Amino acid sequence: MRKSSLLSVLIFFSALFVDQYSKNWAKGLPSLRYNQGFIMGYFAGLPDTLRIISLASFASFIFFLYICLILIIPTRARYLKYGLSLMVAGIMGNTLDKTIQGMTTDFIPFVWGNQLISFNGADVFLWGGTAILVWVIFKKDKLIWYPDNTRQNILVRPKDQFKVAMVLTAVAFSSSVVICIFSYTFFNTMLKTLNYGRDQIMTTYFFTACILTLLFCCSAFIAGIVISHKTAGPIYAFELYVNDLINGKDRKFRLRDGDSYQDLENVAEKLRVHFTIPPKE
Repeated sequence: MRKSSLLSVLIFFSALFVDQYSKNWAKGLPSLRYNQGFIMGYFAGLPDTLRIISLASFASFIFFLYICLILIIPTRARYLKYGLSLMVAGIMGNTLDKTIQGMTTDFIPFVWGNQLISFNGADVFLWGGTAILVWVIFKKDKLIWYPDNTRQNILVRPKDQFKVAMVLTAVAFSSSVVICIFSYTFFNTMLKTLNYGRDQIMTTYFFTACILTLLFCCSAFIAGIVISHKTAGPIYAFELYVNDLINGKDRKFRLRDGDSYQDLENVAEKLRVHFTIPPKE
């Protein structure tokens, strides 16, 4: 894993730690407030066990997408990774509160007109990370989209890239099936004991499990295509470069930041010298 990715993960866990520590520290403050709102109160009527499992599933999917994006985003767009790390840490911080205690802990007061608004460290990280993302996307867009790079097509070697994507999708699908079987058995057994609207809950569970499995598989497939591009792309670019040399076109061979097979640049330069400089007699 590259340094920017490791630093991004470190930022994520550091922000999460600061958020949780600050909420524990603030428990004696007069400004302390508890906020029970979350996704329009959707989980408010569920038993604690169901609420915890539902929110944990949501958090795990967010974290899965976060790791995929950290691996996909190029190194030179590192500020995009850092902003994303702060934003996801904010989401996870409040989700942890909801999972553990059923409400978020707010302790930072802010007066808006005649209204007192309270928020927490997770909210600061969430909005700060979002601001960084917006700034990078609109001000540093060339770092993301490579407008001057001729390798615009993400599918440069479709057959090889689809193989990688299908392998990752199969892993995601298999993992989801194992988790679904376990959680279905657990839910079914628990709801029989609680007698808590078993049929309605299980129908909701089945629908949600299918949606989550589909999202995991789609995310894994897209991640496989993009990640494999870092391997297939250099090979594709090298093929084009060799063809140009054979046809008499002299140019430098450069790979993208984060591409595999960086040593191909040295090989390409040796080929360039061999083709463009006539041998000594």
